[in-house]
Amino acid sequence: MTENEKHDESMDEPTEVSTEATGAEEPAGHEEESENLDDDLFLSPDEDGDDEEVIVVGDEDSDAGDDDSDAEDDEDEAAQEALRAELEASRTRLNEVSEERDELKNKLMRSVADLENYRRRADREKEDLRKYGIDKVVSDLIPAVDNLERALQHAEGKEDPASIVDGVTMVYKQIVNALAKYGVQGFVSKGELFDPQRHEAIQQVESTEFDTGTIVEEYQKGYFLHDRLLRPALVAVAKRIDAPQTEDSGDEDQVEAASEPEDDSDEGAAAQD
Repeated sequence: MTENEKHDESMDEPTEVSTEATGAEEPAGHEEESENLDDDLFLSPDEDGDDEEVIVVGDEDSDAGDDDSDAEDDEDEAAQEALRAELEASRTRLNEVSEERDELKNKLMRSVADLENYRRRADREKEDLRKYGIDKVVSDLIPAVDNLERALQHAEGKEDPASIVDGVTMVYKQIVNALAKYGVQGFVSKGELFDPQRHEAIQQVESTEFDTGTIVEEYQKGYFLHDRLLRPALVAVAKRIDAPQTEDSGDEDQVEAASEPEDDSDEGAAAQD
């Protein structure tokens, strides 16, 4: 037997052995496959075979949908951030306005209180001025009253009127000077024309000497306080009338008329000479 034939025999022998072995073990393989199939039927999704490739239908569409949803989420988040920022700004502005309101309210309340205090103080000062505004004038008039009392005491039991007149005159001048210190000045009205701004007529007197409207008598003196009329003068006003003609005045007129022609004739005779 040649070497090639030997080699072919050696190759044929293992083939037969493997065939037999395969034929002998085939039923066991079928049993294992059937067991595996039974196990696969009762496996949970998590226990599924790792070696099998899972094919998901529509993966590209789901990825596009995920991108769109992510973009929408980003837009929603950006809008929420803008709203939160706007809300925070509104809260800040509200706090500022509240503080400004409180400050203005406090200022207003202080102003009202100051105004009320000023009104009360002004009323009190006005009342004090009404009560005590003439204290200086009174202080200057009191010495004149004292001097008048002394003059009256000095005049008791004395028959000399000159001393009384001098004392009263002194007191009068003192009072006039005290009033003049505060702008009180009297004015004389007798002999002047009647002025309704300064005079008050209480009587009208017919007169042949004074023109109509002339003041012929002053019953009460008028006074000015600086440039304001403090008290008008009470006066009597004249009303001019013609003088009445009497018999004596008529005879005198006739004598004057008769003497006038004689004088004229004497003058003519003198002219002829």
